[in-house]
Amino acid sequence: MRFRPGFYNTLYRFNLAPWDKEVRPQLTELVESGRLTPTELPRALDLGCGTGAEAVYLARQGFGPVVGVDFSPVALRRARARAKAAGVTDRCTFTEADVTAGPIPGLADSYDLICDFGALNDTEGEQRLAVARAIHRLSRPGGAVLLWCFQGDKSQLKGGAKIAPMIAPGEEKELFGDAFDLEYLPTRPRTVMLLMTRR
Repeated sequence: MRFRPGFYNTLYRFNLAPWDKEVRPQLTELVESGRLTPTELPRALDLGCGTGAEAVYLARQGFGPVVGVDFSPVALRRARARAKAAGVTDRCTFTEADVTAGPIPGLADSYDLICDFGALNDTEGEQRLAVARAIHRLSRPGGAVLLWCFQGDKSQLKGGAKIAPMIAPGEEKELFGDAFDLEYLPTRPRTVMLLMTRR
């Protein structure tokens, strides 16, 4: 099951999106520790950017150009307002598009840093493969991808947990192990946070 734009529009409109509260701490830790730097990884792309917290954070840290992509026009209005308030509209832009629908007009051929904090997670089947292909296509050799997903074996889950979007254990290796080195970062149970380096 994949949630549709209307579902997300409603959550963003009423400020009910639980993931949309602050910049992911793993991203800030990687930037502040110097592992991800705008000198080495200037061009950044945030797939499923929501209201732009991570994209604007990166732009404020000197990354750029930074592009956020989302299929929720409500989220993107907030993202653009966030970038304007932060004074980074010169290097942080947002595009409305469905990442699963093939190449996105206006994007560069490749990016140094790609963030995905839910775009892959919120898909299944062919649409999930489409997101994975986009990450492969848009990442440059030596570039970095920061990827977060819920992860679990649905056959062992009960009730509503079975319908929640998530990747299966080991699925990240099937999707990315052929072209990326995978580093597992600390995160909470039933989730996976990867720093992937493109070979």
